[in-house]
Amino acid sequence: MEQYVVFKSHGQLFAIRVSNVDRVIEANRFIALPEVAEFILGVYEYHENMIPIVDVRKKLFGEFSDQKEESKVILCRWENHSQGLYVEDIIGISYMEETNYEQDLVQSLLKKGYIEKFLKLEEEVVMLLELEYLFNNEQTKEAFLELEELAELEELSDLEGKEE
Repeated sequence: MEQYVVFKSHGQLFAIRVSNVDRVIEANRFIALPEVAEFILGVYEYHENMIPIVDVRKKLFGEFSDQKEESKVILCRWENHSQGLYVEDIIGISYMEETNYEQDLVQSLLKKGYIEKFLKLEEEVVMLLELEYLFNNEQTKEAFLELEELAELEELSDLEGKEE
């Protein structure tokens, strides 16, 4: 059995593998970026890197999350990228069993790209998020490219400042 961070968004339970999580932070302020996808709330500076923050509820259900005291950001990594997931409430860290439910959904054409697996937490069914879906799409790629361009501009201005 594997360990997962379990959180709630839009009244649903979701999980991501603990092995993909760097840390959980308070959801205070983000630096807004112009012309990025609506579900990207902004960026957060973490270990001298700018990390895009994705509103999970907006991304999956088309509605912005309510900003509450319980809201948190899960800083996670996938392949060579880091990203923050803005969630409404962290339930905890748990070991969970896998189910075979996704096979039934595949057969009935109901399985969505953001669901990797269904897990069982006591009597609750939890959806394991497919990080590739959250990280590997054009809108998120645009945010990563914009961050890279901003970093390059900052490096150029630092170099120009040193030359003077």
